[in-house]
Amino acid sequence: MSILSVKNVSKTYQSGNRKLTVLDQVNFDIPEGESIAIVGPSGSGKTTLLGLCAGLDSASTGSVVLNGQAFEKLSEDQRAAVRNQHVGFIFQNFQLLPTLTALENVMVPLELKKRKDAKEKAKALLEQVGLGDRITHYPSQLSGGEQQRVSIARAFANEPKILFADEPTGNLDTETGDMIENLIFDMNKEKGTTLVLVTHDPELAKRTNRIIRIKGGKIQEDIHG
Repeated sequence: MSILSVKNVSKTYQSGNRKLTVLDQVNFDIPEGESIAIVGPSGSGKTTLLGLCAGLDSASTGSVVLNGQAFEKLSEDQRAAVRNQHVGFIFQNFQLLPTLTALENVMVPLELKKRKDAKEKAKALLEQVGLGDRITHYPSQLSGGEQQRVSIARAFANEPKILFADEPTGNLDTETGDMIENLIFDMNKEKGTTLVLVTHDPELAKRTNRIIRIKGGKIQEDIHG
């Protein structure tokens, strides 16, 4: 069964009297449990596509269906509810809340779901990513790699069906980046999550089951590993 289905999706922006097409008639289906890399040069539309797949933005034309829900038929609040329920995110710039500790950052999605065990679960996830001794630290007291590990723990907190990662190692040195990669793939495998990864790193892309290459807003190739 497809967890994500993208049909004839285009995204255009009006810039003055010019129309800018960022994505042009994109089509693909992602079966549950698959790991996919979306690759392409800067400005090819990768991050825009990720935003549409996650319901953070709306397509100009076409349809995005996530876990049976067609985003174009949902209100902004309904789309947010689908994200809270089924989606995890890992961003290049971590996007942790600076006023919250590592533990509190991971608890956020659990508290949104009114989980009684939010604290225990967040603690267990931080231990799993190797930060059991840093739970009371604020983001500013953590290194880049540690912040990204907090964001991985947070991404898996609500047991998402699908995980979207946008250049998750983009701001990290090679050694830290490799560790973060291993963590994402190991946790993804253990929890049976579908992974959609935007990256410009060919080595990272090769670790997925499938590579979708985008150029000029169109899919150039769709290679199954």
